[in-house]
Parts: sequence; structure tokens; C-alpha cells
Amino acid sequence: QIKEDQARLKLFKKYGYDIPKARNFILSKAKLSKGRMLEVGTGKGHLAIVLAKKGFRFISIDLDRKAQGVAKKVLKELKLDKLATLKIMDAERLRFPDSKFDSVISVNFIHHAKNPAKCIKEMVRVTKEKLVIADLNKRGECIMDQVHSLDGHKHHASKMSLGSAKTLLEKLGLIVKTYYDSCQTILVARKHPALS
Repeated sequence: QIKEDQARLKLFKKYGYDIPKARNFILSKAKLSKGRMLEVGTGKGHLAIVLAKKGFRFISIDLDRKAQGVAKKVLKELKLDKLATLKIMDAERLRFPDSKFDSVISVNFIHHAKNPAKCIKEMVRVTKEKLVIADLNKRGECIMDQVHSLDGHKHHASKMSLGSAKTLLEKLGLIVKTYYDSCQTILVARKHPALS
């Protein structure tokens, strides 16, 4: 599975989406502190690996046991598993108290969410200071479609644009900055001091 995932990353890079480089770009814009952190949407661990390599300790949640199993194996093989606590959990109902985490980060998850607005509200609820949401732009979606079509699969289309996500975050009282990468859009949202 690990070799399969590495081959997959090379395939994405060949089509123009360098996933590890994109994760590093997101983190450069996020400027996360080493406090309590939650990742929403572990997937196969592409962001979890980058976070752990940078020395972050965090909890990562996902509903997909198989994908999270890949993440667990890779983290263990890289001897980074002590930094990440992986949990099976629904992002629509996060089992954490309000303001539990200094920061919450979610990359390429929103387009998979059945109810993205509910997930975003939950992420805001458990965030004390900063929420980072990154997802595919049109170019990124196109590359995902191309790579998934090689396997005869169709990639999930997002039920919510990141523009709509930004509007929702601002309605919830957060200050949002938007950054653009070749395949992704990144929202870095901060809670007003009075809200945290």
C-alpha cells in the first residue's frame, strides 16, 4: 500500500500536482503554532506526514478506515507515529469540547464532505485561534479527474466552493485571508480575540 501511494504521488506530479510541495506551501501560509492541533480528513496521510516531519503533535480524524490505515502504516514506517493520534470520527459531529484546539487544519477534505457547511461550523466550534481550509481549484480538480479516470473512477465534485466557505467563515465572525497555489486555494481564518 505504501509503494502504491508513492507511485500515485509520482503520477499526480507528472500531471502537474506536486502534493508534498503543495502541503508545504499551505503550511508556509498557515503559520501554525505548536499548540494543540486537529487535522480534519486524514486520508492517506499526505498532510499528516508533513506535519509530523515538522515536529507537530496532533490528532487527525477521518471516517475512511482504509485510507487512514495507509496513513498509520506510513507514519509508523517513517517513525513519526508517536506525533499523530489517528481517530475514526465524523467531521459533522466532532467529539471535542468548544475551543479545544489552538488550530484546526483541513486539506482536500471539503469536496468530500456530504454537508460541508456543518463540517466547517464544527471546525470553527473546536478552534480556539486559527482554522486553515485548503481545497482544489479548477486546475486541481481537472488533474484529480484525469488521474482518477485512469482507474475508471470519478472524483468527488465539491458541494461547496471555497468562496462560499470563506463567506460562511466571515459570517461566523472569523477574519479570513485567501492564498492561491497552482492546484489549490487556501483559506487561513482567525477568530477575533473576543470569540476565543
